Amino acid sequence: MQRALIGGIFVAMLTSFMGVLVVLRKSSFFGDAIAHASLTGVAIGLLLGTNPVLAAAVYAVVVALFLPYLKKHSELPLDSLLGFVLPFSMGLGVILLSILPGYQPELISFLFGSVLAIGWVDVFVILSLTIIVIILMLYFRNSLIFASFDSEYAKVSGVNVDRIDTIYQVLLAVSIVAGIKLVGIILVNALLVIPASTVRLFAGSLKQMFIFTPILAVIITLFGLFSSYILNIPSGPTIAVSSGIVFLLGVTIKRSR
Repeated sequence: MQRALIGGIFVAMLTSFMGVLVVLRKSSFFGDAIAHASLTGVAIGLLLGTNPVLAAAVYAVVVALFLPYLKKHSELPLDSLLGFVLPFSMGLGVILLSILPGYQPELISFLFGSVLAIGWVDVFVILSLTIIVIILMLYFRNSLIFASFDSEYAKVSGVNVDRIDTIYQVLLAVSIVAGIKLVGIILVNALLVIPASTVRLFAGSLKQMFIFTPILAVIITLFGLFSSYILNIPSGPTIAVSSGIVFLLGVTIKRSR
C-alpha cells in the first residue's frame, strides 16, 4: 500500500499535467490507442525478462513516433490509423502473453491495474519518468502550449510544429505507460482526461488548469486507493469510477450555476 500511494501520487501528477495538453488538443483517442499499444511492450518485456514498464515505454514511444510517419505516407486520417494500432497491438500483446505460463493473471493485472503488483523498482521507474517528463514540459512549455492552441499560427510564427508534436507524442506515451501498473491499460485514460476535463469546467485560465488539475488528480487517486483497500475491490476501476463521479458532480454544479 505504501508503494501504491507513492506511485499513485506521481502517476496522478504526471498524467494530469499531460492531460491538460490532451484536452486542449482534443487527442484523447490518441492517448487511448497508445495505452492499448503498450500491452505489446509489456509482453515483450516479460518475454525478455526485463522490466515490463520500461519495455512498454520504449514500445509506446516507437508507436507514437511511427504514427506521424505512417500518416504522412499513407495519406489516411489519424483516427483511421489509431483504429488500426489499437486492435493490432492489443491482439499481438495478448498472443505474446499467452506464450508465458500463467499469463492470465499478468494480463488482468496490466489491463486493469493492481496495487499489489507495484514494487519499489516500479516506483523508481515511475518517479524517474515523472521527473523527466516534467523537466521537458517546462523546457518546451511555451511551444507546447502555443502549438496546442493554434498549430497553424504557431507554424507561421516560427515554431517547429512537427518537432513539438513529436515531443508531445513521446511525453504522452511515457506518461501513459507510467500509469499502467496502477490503473491498467484500459483505464489509464481516466486519469489522463477526466481530471483535466473537470477542472476545465471551472478554470478561468490555462494557469489555473495546470495548478488545479494535478491537485484534483492526486485527491481522486488517493480516494480511489483508500476505497479499494477498505472495500477490498480493484484499485484501477475504483480510481476510474471516482474520476467519473467527480466529473459528473462538476457538470451538475456547472449547470446549476
